[in-house]
Amino acid sequence: MLEKRNLNIYSHAGRLKLDTRKGVVSNQSGTRLVAVSEDFLRGFVAAIENEVGPATKMLLRKCGFVFGERLARRFESEVSSYAGTSLTERPISEFGGLLLDLWVTYGYGDLQVDWKHGPSGFLPVRIVGSPMQDIGPKGHVSDDLFAGVLQGFFSHFIEPNIRVIQSGDVRLGSKDGTTFIITTDQHAKRVEQMVSDRTPHNQIVTRLQGGVGS
Repeated sequence: MLEKRNLNIYSHAGRLKLDTRKGVVSNQSGTRLVAVSEDFLRGFVAAIENEVGPATKMLLRKCGFVFGERLARRFESEVSSYAGTSLTERPISEFGGLLLDLWVTYGYGDLQVDWKHGPSGFLPVRIVGSPMQDIGPKGHVSDDLFAGVLQGFFSHFIEPNIRVIQSGDVRLGSKDGTTFIITTDQHAKRVEQMVSDRTPHNQIVTRLQGGVGS
């Protein structure tokens, strides 16, 4: 069993290696890392918007999805290699701790997943301090990139047909912060309707507790 004191395998100082000759930073598994600034992200979104206009939010979500899929595969491979046994054999508490360590260390924000709702067919998620929190297409407020990242990442571990629906945004004054609901494609329309009706995130979670299909 991977001991709890080792759940910080990403944030541990020994995990990063700097090759000054090549000018490369990598983790212990040899994955190269690159840091990007907020200005870069703003320029990235502005360039996409200049090219595709209204399709920007869809493209950001697709980019996030592809990145999320690759991040999940790398996460599974690195943690399994480090621990000597498959990540999928870990208790959910260990999986959650390792995932949070990955998310925070790489600057994706503080990822909070309420795992206890999994048996009911959905997972409420909150991201505090997303790097895209204040960056997006003009006149459009939502974290499309990280909605895609979450969908790509969790589809690797749960099932291909999951959906990630943003249920709140701190920029719109949501008391619950920037939040998402991960659920199956079969039940996504119900969640989308509640979001369309401006139902607060916590109320959506309460209504889903009795069963997604109820």
